[in-house]
Amino acid sequence: MKERIILPRTDLSVCRICLGGNRLGGDLDEAGSFALLDAYVGMGGNFIDSAHIYADWIPGNVTSSSEKMLGRWLKSRQPQGLVIATKGGHPGLAADASPRLDAKSLRQDATEALDNLGVHTIDLFYVHRDDPARPAAEIVGALESLKREGLIRHYACSNWSTARMVEAEAAAAAAGAQGFVANQPEWSLAQRNPASVAADAQVLDAGMMAFHQRSGLAVIPYSAQAKGYFERTPDSLSPALAQAYDNPGNRRVAAALSPIAERHAVRPTVIMLAAMLRAPFPVVPIVGPRDVAQLRSSAACLQLALTDAEIADIRAAC
Repeated sequence: MKERIILPRTDLSVCRICLGGNRLGGDLDEAGSFALLDAYVGMGGNFIDSAHIYADWIPGNVTSSSEKMLGRWLKSRQPQGLVIATKGGHPGLAADASPRLDAKSLRQDATEALDNLGVHTIDLFYVHRDDPARPAAEIVGALESLKREGLIRHYACSNWSTARMVEAEAAAAAAGAQGFVANQPEWSLAQRNPASVAADAQVLDAGMMAFHQRSGLAVIPYSAQAKGYFERTPDSLSPALAQAYDNPGNRRVAAALSPIAERHAVRPTVIMLAAMLRAPFPVVPIVGPRDVAQLRSSAACLQLALTDAEIADIRAAC
């Protein structure tokens, strides 16, 4: 996992696999969180993703528990050379929660994240959701202020539409600002069933893919493993997984991945990750393992050398 990629428009040198922090302090207690973080860094990883709201959905949990758990680990281990990303500006979790991309809310989330993480600056700060009613220029301006003050080094977006990213790019250019340096949509080789996509979430589609090919902006996708869909047969899917992913197109992709996985003696999800790394734009998939064994299995994608024919078979199925 020691191979690095420089995220375009930045000086950030990151591992090709990003460790997702949504389980830290939530599904994973301190022992489990520390074990996962230790293993990731021990394997050569250096790119960790969190969010100000992660694990807030667990009843009785402390707020921002993912950031706080990561902060305790950073204080305990004092690792060097890591790139820490977090996200702010997410609405509250109530159904009627209002958007929070005003300058005051973004500043609040960034400053609280700095305290939670115990760092002097956030390497990569995403706006976690969009507010289409607010001009992109206003949001970019607020983020530029945080950057000038040294609270953040670079900023990016998560769950923004292609049209809004284009608007933000134009606003940044007009202001002589750097603008977004990455996009974090949902993306894997499993196509989501439309009814299962949250109204405020964005899945990478053909239009967004074309935008990334044109702009060279990095994609750092979440749910990059499709929640394990390709590890299961159609009759063994949970109701939630079937509702999200089961469709004829994904069964066709599964049929293409399976023989390639057998040939390389790895799980189909590992083949999928390896294929995503061959996209025509920079990609750093986020993985969210439950334990060290799952992390090691996912990291195997970095050692795979898929043939052009195998890549062609996978793309034909997609």
